[in-house]
Amino acid sequence: MVKTAILYASGMTKNTKRLAEYIAKRVDGDLFDLKEMTLIDVSNYETVVFGTGIHAGKPYKQVLGYVKANKKSLEGKDVKLFISCMYNDEKGKQQCAKVSKEFGIPDAVFFNKKEKEMNEDGFPASVDAFIARLRCLPY
Repeated sequence: MVKTAILYASGMTKNTKRLAEYIAKRVDGDLFDLKEMTLIDVSNYETVVFGTGIHAGKPYKQVLGYVKANKKSLEGKDVKLFISCMYNDEKGKQQCAKVSKEFGIPDAVFFNKKEKEMNEDGFPASVDAFIARLRCLPY
């Protein structure tokens, strides 16, 4: 089975934290809060998923800082990014593209808790589509 690490930072609303926990549970991944710990060895993981909220149009510095400081250790890994943002339309797509470029992670998606389609657990249906794309699905 592919080992997956989910590294995230969340804000006051805890939306990113809830998304990260949900994704980690569904893929049987290891979860790391970058606001609590910054020395995380990802060498034993094949897939590394980063999650960040957006505040004032910017991703959380803990996530961006980790990605920039650990570029070498991420080489050769399946690296993905999810963004929890307040936009659910073209603005969300633009914000996602901007943050994806800033992080240097082209495989990026954004989620908004006000999406029209929600799953039975109360998360945007697009989260399940993202999970399905991960190579590490245990089922």
